[in-house]
Amino acid sequence: DMFLGTYLEKVTGRKMHVWPGECHVHAGIRPADIDRARAEHGDADLLVHPECGCASQCMYFKASGDIDADRTHIMSTEGMVRHAQEHPSRSFVVATELGIMHRLKKEAPQGRFYAASERAICRYMKKITLEKVLTSLREDVFEVRVPEEVADKARGAITRMVEL
Repeated sequence: DMFLGTYLEKVTGRKMHVWPGECHVHAGIRPADIDRARAEHGDADLLVHPECGCASQCMYFKASGDIDADRTHIMSTEGMVRHAQEHPSRSFVVATELGIMHRLKKEAPQGRFYAASERAICRYMKKITLEKVLTSLREDVFEVRVPEEVADKARGAITRMVEL
């Protein structure tokens, strides 16, 4: 993902080879959505997934002091949930796929949550259900096969990701 790659370059200071590719839902959350959300919910913490098209703008605003750096957070899905749990009485503007809103409201019920974009819905994610995951695990179906060299390259990245 080019937005995540750009974010990681800035955070780590490392030069990365980032190619053009993106999640269409995350890319659709644009700077204008953040501007609107800030105008409507100025006291809210801003929770931004680094794959969002607005992440670079949020980093710029943080660095320039245009938004409160202490209330602007670029983080993973789990990081968003933890942050909301640790600050239960706050308001939050959430910039990621809308599916997280139910979980946030369930796991941090005192918080007030606002979507940065009401359009951030992934029809592909909605096809994944607990029932289908259970069926896949029990019946060993929906297997995805890739060439061995692709699997070898992916295995290292997945192992490192799970270790985090």
